[in-house]
Amino acid sequence: MAWDNLISRTLWMLMQPSNLIFIFTLVSLLLIWRGRRKSGLSILTTCMILYALIMAGPLTGWLMVPLEKRFSVYTNDVSQGPYSGIIILAGAERLTYSTESNQVNLDGAAERLIEAAKLARAYPDLPVIYCGGGRIEGMLTEVDIARKFFTEAGIDLSRIRFDDQSYNTYTNAIEAKKLIKKNETGKWLLVTSAFHMPRAAGAYRTAGINIQPYPVDYRTALRTSLISSPNAGRNLYELDFAVHEWVGLLAYYISGHSDELYPAP
Repeated sequence: MAWDNLISRTLWMLMQPSNLIFIFTLVSLLLIWRGRRKSGLSILTTCMILYALIMAGPLTGWLMVPLEKRFSVYTNDVSQGPYSGIIILAGAERLTYSTESNQVNLDGAAERLIEAAKLARAYPDLPVIYCGGGRIEGMLTEVDIARKFFTEAGIDLSRIRFDDQSYNTYTNAIEAKKLIKKNETGKWLLVTSAFHMPRAAGAYRTAGINIQPYPVDYRTALRTSLISSPNAGRNLYELDFAVHEWVGLLAYYISGHSDELYPAP
């Protein structure tokens, strides 16, 4: 694993909201135990307020909806052809479960592959680029699982160019660029989760790829509300994704991986 990827994953493990709330709750209890009651209770109260906002839904929605709405104008839009091809970003593949069951196991981002297969069927003459180098020692890789999925979906594998070297969105774009032929200068339909599309669009544009976003895997109804049915588990899970994307947008802009802080349609 590349050092930049290892560092970013380690930092994110400490920063993601679901872990951070626990860490600060633990700190507050330690402060109370050490006799610093006022400081401990202040931190604990803040954690409980944040947890309540997450559990009831509004905080997650406030952060997730703007990401998903950013490129929603392109949802299901295939009217701006002709297209040079289709690019799919990995991220739905469950490596351990797929290996153990010898079946294609996908998580909540399964629409990335499902919609990509639909597009591949609708445009049988277009090449397909699959970007995903994720791997665990002794397990099926993302590419292995994608090959199995597309084979079982009846998609000719000879059409698909597999990138098995990338490890994040930026390297997805760099490796995809290498797989595009010089005469393929038209638009490429870029398939990824709607909340991830702003960062992906920024990275691919900066890499010099002519893309048309094709957002999938919506996690919201594209609107916010002040209160919803309490569901702490789901909302914390989605909040982690939303915060990860906002942090990623800033990091990509600062590092030069994207020319835009908040890429627009």
